[in-house]
Amino acid sequence: MKVNIGKYSDKGRKVSVHIDDSDVWSFDATLAYIILPALLHLKKIKHGVPSEFADVGGEGHDNQYCFDFYTESHNEAFNEGIKRWEEVLDKMIWSFQQLIIDYDQKYHYGSSVIDWEEAKENYKNPVTGKVEKLYQIIDKNPNNHWADYVGMDEHQNRIQEGLNLFGKYYRSLWD
Repeated sequence: MKVNIGKYSDKGRKVSVHIDDSDVWSFDATLAYIILPALLHLKKIKHGVPSEFADVGGEGHDNQYCFDFYTESHNEAFNEGIKRWEEVLDKMIWSFQQLIIDYDQKYHYGSSVIDWEEAKENYKNPVTGKVEKLYQIIDKNPNNHWADYVGMDEHQNRIQEGLNLFGKYYRSLWD
């Protein structure tokens, strides 16, 4: 993948994107390599928060930014909105980090020894009509490895939470 997105100018932006076949094989991970650094940079330089996090003035002042005339309690409310937005960004960032690393290996213990063995049954190929041999995978070390599927499922659910937040606030990733 090659991406070149130029700076904003009066004439618009020059954008060039080239996608290779290998980029879409594990497309979620490919995009995570782009989205993660962008989210980290957004968190570092942000100048505001989405309007739903900026409920600083109470009723009649919803979706306003923090101005000098707000009382101390309004500033506290705005600061709480900033804190909540940063928590959402942190969940998104964590999820995209997980898509880049090989996290599922931490849920596998021991080592498996896998081999192929000829099966007793044969298989009639529907295209050629020939009878062919079947093979099956054999675990030669079944008692010396296992996977924590409950832990892996919880981890994947946490990843999905961050991805859902990314989708929910996608249009709020503006600054």
